[in-house]
Amino acid sequence: MRSDFFPTLTGKSLFRENELVYVNRSDELKQYNGIMHKHDFIEIAYVILGKGLHVVGDQKLSTKKGDLFIVNYDIPHGFFSDPVDGTEPIVYNCVFMPKFLDSSLLGNMYFQDISSSFLFKSIFPEESPKNADLRLKGTEYRDIGDLFHKMYEEYKNMNKGYLEIIRAYLIELIVKVFRLIDNDRQSNISTQNQQLVFQAVEYLRNNYNTDIRLEELAMKSFISKNYFSRLFKEVTGINFTDYIQNLRVDEACSLLKNTDMKVIDIANQVGFRDMKFFYEVFKKLTGKTPGEFRKG
Repeated sequence: MRSDFFPTLTGKSLFRENELVYVNRSDELKQYNGIMHKHDFIEIAYVILGKGLHVVGDQKLSTKKGDLFIVNYDIPHGFFSDPVDGTEPIVYNCVFMPKFLDSSLLGNMYFQDISSSFLFKSIFPEESPKNADLRLKGTEYRDIGDLFHKMYEEYKNMNKGYLEIIRAYLIELIVKVFRLIDNDRQSNISTQNQQLVFQAVEYLRNNYNTDIRLEELAMKSFISKNYFSRLFKEVTGINFTDYIQNLRVDEACSLLKNTDMKVIDIANQVGFRDMKFFYEVFKKLTGKTPGEFRKG
């Protein structure tokens, strides 16, 4: 589906003068209800009433109260009424340019992680959502809904300092949504993805003393290096490098206890080529030097 077939809704047409954010309800901008369109800003859409369809690119997604969608710029999408009973979804929209967020956050590593994972989605199809980015209910629904309502009221009333308050609410919203997406991802790792990691773990256990690279295992799994790295940590709870180091140190401990091999030979046998690095990792993981461990 070519995105140049659809009308573009620009921030300039929505934002007030010298502003980079716009908050509304879908029943207030009806000319864009029920038609495909794209835009030059980031949109967070939250269904508060009703049900229907949300079409994103070539995907048709059933949507209902509690669904949250993140739509990046230049992505064709649109909300449509339910094809069975004609019910329309009512949606809170918060649209903004990245520059609206506090520039001091750009130096914060946690927020950089959010920006890369949330605001600017991966191009890899393995991570494309098959339904809403989040489907909320109960406490989560009320929590996120309250933030949207507060932003909406601040934007509508325009009391002194309203932009600063909206910015604060938006940052809180992004962080909370990121947490929920992360938690949801943790609880919904597919069986196929788990199997890929289990195969990689088996390979590491049999080859930990060789020069194993993350890129090599990712290629064996036919997925990207970055995606494999995140998947590995999601399944095992530990990153790739730490996992290998644990395997090597565990085997070194066994050899120290059960053989008379020299420490340098043990280091080489388990895969360490740098003795100084071996001592650093061993001390970090066991709290002792190899000599102390052997004596203890």
